[in-house]
Amino acid sequence: MKDTLAGFIDNVGLADAFNVQHDDPHKARKPLLDGIRRMRDQFAARNSDTSRAANRWWQIKNGVLAMTVKIGGETLQINGATTNHLPVDRFEEFLEKFEQAVDSGAFDDELKAKGIGRARTQQPSNGKSKIIDTRIGGRHPSNDREDWDDLTWAQRQQIGAYYRAGKNPDGTVIAKVGYRPDAPLAD
Repeated sequence: MKDTLAGFIDNVGLADAFNVQHDDPHKARKPLLDGIRRMRDQFAARNSDTSRAANRWWQIKNGVLAMTVKIGGETLQINGATTNHLPVDRFEEFLEKFEQAVDSGAFDDELKAKGIGRARTQQPSNGKSKIIDTRIGGRHPSNDREDWDDLTWAQRQQIGAYYRAGKNPDGTVIAKVGYRPDAPLAD
């Protein structure tokens, strides 16, 4: 009787299909929208004593603003160019239109091509199936951390810095306690 059940069960192909997480355009847009908001805040604070900002996507020279948007370690082309130039006095207006375009999905194809918001599979109990971000390589918190897509840009940077220093996100040394990408982020 048990043998008749085997015709219904496919623990290889259907298990993989069950575990796939489909592309989420809202997750794909989040890093770019966060970057636009960060640009807006940095631009508003440019005349204060915090005129320099780490990893800023723009700079001003001679009344012209040059902007290079980086997502996932790669440059995003806008209007066919990696660096775009515009008058300083139109930058805030540009950011508003840029944010609207991203929200409406105008950059979804470019983000998908860069692997942002990519479909990932969950690690099943047999450990067989997992889609890995080949731009980064095998073991890296961006591949292994379950909540990576929900983290802020600053949190991702902090986790990456810990990993480059040979530490887990909680500050423990990987060589001593093992690799724990889902450890809570140290304060």
